[in-house]
Amino acid sequence: MEQEEKKTEQQSESRWAGTWQQEIYHELKLLVAVLAVVILVFQFAAQLIVVVGSSMYPTLHDGDLLMAVRIYGELETGDIVVVHKETDLIQETIIKRVIATGGQTVELDYDNNTVYVDGVRLTEPYINLNDLPPEDEGDPMLPKGDIARITVPEGSIFVMGDNRNHSTDSRFSYALGLVDEGYVIGKAVFCFWPVSHIKGLED
Repeated sequence: MEQEEKKTEQQSESRWAGTWQQEIYHELKLLVAVLAVVILVFQFAAQLIVVVGSSMYPTLHDGDLLMAVRIYGELETGDIVVVHKETDLIQETIIKRVIATGGQTVELDYDNNTVYVDGVRLTEPYINLNDLPPEDEGDPMLPKGDIARITVPEGSIFVMGDNRNHSTDSRFSYALGLVDEGYVIGKAVFCFWPVSHIKGLED
């Protein structure tokens, strides 16, 4: 009787061990599959970008971690793009907002802190209006750069930072100027770090 009980216990333990091993095996397979998908996504469709500097404040902060996706389709006014265009003054990857695309005309009205695209005033709730340092004298868009009006050629974009007085962008022909779309790495779609800054970046 005791031998039969021991045999039954051993069989039960063996079945339990087999079930536990199978569960671990299936969990590991699932984990490997998930990791493979994540690697493929970030290899071919998306990448992580760290914000450096304050040119996109208050939309983005220095140190924010973003997800940028490769662009399939046309860029539009308002898109936040990741650009890598090396110049004498800029060597690092930068993040800016698309103001105008190929064929559109940009006009900067510094007197009224207004941007016009094809004669239509842009509504820009994202620009830095409040946290202005003393040197800005309360003006969110001081005259900067050497371009105040330009028609963007096809295949290029005109970009600016949301922190207008502290952004080197397309207003500066000698520093960045118009950006060929080939220099655009991707479009920023989501900020997921730090936790307090989590948000989507698409309209």
